[in-house]
Amino acid sequence: MKKTLLFAALLIGGLSQLSAQCTIIPGCTLGSTGYCTTPAENTSLPNGTELVPYSTVIQLSLGTNVGGFVTITDATISGVIGSPSGFTYSVNPVGGTFVGGSDACLILSGTPSLGSAGTYTVGLGFDVNTSFGPTTQTLNFGLQIDPSGTTNVKSITASSNFVIAPNPATNELFVASASHFGKVVIIDALGKTVLSHDANYAAQTTINISSLSKGVYFLQVSDGTNLTTKKFIKD
Repeated sequence: MKKTLLFAALLIGGLSQLSAQCTIIPGCTLGSTGYCTTPAENTSLPNGTELVPYSTVIQLSLGTNVGGFVTITDATISGVIGSPSGFTYSVNPVGGTFVGGSDACLILSGTPSLGSAGTYTVGLGFDVNTSFGPTTQTLNFGLQIDPSGTTNVKSITASSNFVIAPNPATNELFVASASHFGKVVIIDALGKTVLSHDANYAAQTTINISSLSKGVYFLQVSDGTNLTTKKFIKD
């Protein structure tokens, strides 16, 4: 009987971890460092709100070399520091190690407690093994937790130079701005982030929204300094 209960507990635990595992979606351009992330390091993750469950995914891509002469063997996501109290994370692949020329992802989740509103610097531990030896660094991301009673939907700058079309939209949404922008986030009417897209600091991009349910959404773009919001309808 004890063995049966133990097996059941292990199975439930394994299924729970599996359901919380992120999906690897490579989408960034490797730079001179030999790796890249989506969202880009030193930029902001989607906002969270006190007492509202939060979840966001960070994608990582690893190259095979640095500068054409230093070979990258593998890298390991070693941990997360600086996130709000009670937040947890899981990685894919399990264990956090992935070889040069492959990709990984991390899902950060939790429910910000009352009184936790503020700005956080979330650090992702990143250990890389190369032909010149190992190196350890921290990839930093900003995270804003809003007070209870607010949502993620904010309009910090005027949106006159920011165009989305068509509206309503069915499968694809074209986004263009007078300035170059990096991160695009789509938020539902309840303030939950449902889609994140990296425009790689272009002045325009196209986003596949076919997976979204019909309804009202808010699209936010960031140029690294300003955050602009516009409403659209998914038909």
